[in-house]
Amino acid sequence: MKTVFWFGIAALFFSNRKALLHAAPMTSIGAIMIGMACMFPMYLWCAGRVKGMPIFPFFALTYLWTFCLPLLSENPNVLKYSPAAHLYASITTVAFLLSGTLIWWQFVRSPKPVQSAFLALKTKPAENFFFWTLGAALLFNMYFLARWFSVPESLFTLVRGIVIGLSTLGIFVLAYRCGGGYLSKFKSRLLFFLLSGIILTSAATLILKTALTLFLMSVIAYVIGGRKLPVLPLVIGLICLLPLHYGKHPMRHKYWEGPPKLVQPWEYPAWFQEWASYSQKTLSEKPQRWDPPKEKKESFVERSSVIHMLMMAQDKIPRLYPTMNGATYAIIPQLMLPRFLNPNKIRSHEGTHMLNVHVKRQTYQQTFKTVIAWGLLPEAYANFGFMGAFIVGGTLGAFYGFVTMQGVEAPTFSFRTLFCILVISFALASTEWTGGVYAATLQQSSMPLIGMRLVFMRRFRKMRQKKVAPAPVGLSQQDIAWLRSDPELLQQLLDELEQRSAPPIPQQLKPQT
Repeated sequence: MKTVFWFGIAALFFSNRKALLHAAPMTSIGAIMIGMACMFPMYLWCAGRVKGMPIFPFFALTYLWTFCLPLLSENPNVLKYSPAAHLYASITTVAFLLSGTLIWWQFVRSPKPVQSAFLALKTKPAENFFFWTLGAALLFNMYFLARWFSVPESLFTLVRGIVIGLSTLGIFVLAYRCGGGYLSKFKSRLLFFLLSGIILTSAATLILKTALTLFLMSVIAYVIGGRKLPVLPLVIGLICLLPLHYGKHPMRHKYWEGPPKLVQPWEYPAWFQEWASYSQKTLSEKPQRWDPPKEKKESFVERSSVIHMLMMAQDKIPRLYPTMNGATYAIIPQLMLPRFLNPNKIRSHEGTHMLNVHVKRQTYQQTFKTVIAWGLLPEAYANFGFMGAFIVGGTLGAFYGFVTMQGVEAPTFSFRTLFCILVISFALASTEWTGGVYAATLQQSSMPLIGMRLVFMRRFRKMRQKKVAPAPVGLSQQDIAWLRSDPELLQQLLDELEQRSAPPIPQQLKPQT
């Protein structure tokens, strides 16, 4: 993974070399500072210096395209601020990331293994369950495209939420196990078939972002599980998906603005062939001099920018408006209460609206129509100034470090590991969230997992290590130590032995009686 990391760094530097040279010196220095700060945790994980899920490394990595690269882009929201403002925002971002990295490092540099008892699903039934959820997701996508029969809207919304939530977790878990080599050849091929079908049917809705998200999430899970890059599937997936981006607008114009088009499974080849032809036409067409000028579309980096919100906060606070002194964090307990306990519950984005109203970006009435996102770091600065970067950064580092530590050496289907997977998805998705949105969404998303914990999971405990003679079972001390070092494999062996009712071998995980 170190080779992949340095290759990525080289490609990133090469692709942005011209922007670094043409930008103002203070802007370029700020971009380099943020780049180093957001990539350092990922380097530690790729180098094997830390254990567990790379939750904080992926969280820090999101600041590459939300704070670092926008400084080198042509985003007008960034360019309207001076190079000095760029540098000050960069220093604030680095303080945020470094404080989080230092606290996170204290947890993960020498994490303690799983202690005492923990709850987990049995391996084979859990694998089969998540494969069934992937099959259900594929059928649901096919139904959504074809609408074979009518379903009440309330029931459709409920089923969609359950299927999407469980299948997303299933994709990550199964891709993670595939990367670690825990799936059989048949199940690995079945995973490839189901995942390809889900991505294909998701793309057929003409919302390409969903398909790309699922594809990249499966790649990330595979990399985390095996610490290796699936080069061939990655290249094939990018070759198939990225060209469709250039033809999505003609397809949407044709089918979204006219009568709704129902796509049956046997029509998929013709559907994607038409889409590919639009992409090829867009890529090959040459503008004529008499053609009207086309409006320039924002790039991914320009759309993803959050650093301009930080610079806006630094420009207005405290020069024009005072700091909010934690007002957006004080409402979090209200957001955690279910609506049936609090019928007058405030909106989940109430903290975001408070920020926009405070700096006169919106009136309160306008917040009912439009949400202007902020992000965790701009919110921290608006509440506490520069010190907010240290406070919130350190808090997130502690949270991610603690969750990571709980999942070290835990089996894939344990509650601890599944919660780690849930949190890592939040680390990637929280680029524009405020603290209230993060807390409320995490609580809601944890409910199905907590339900599985209470109903389906069994309790396991870690046995104390004892000196075991190798002769009775034909295992050497080295073999026993190797088994103890891989609780995932050991749990599979225990499940197999339990099914065969065979005498148990020396074991590390044993169901509590």
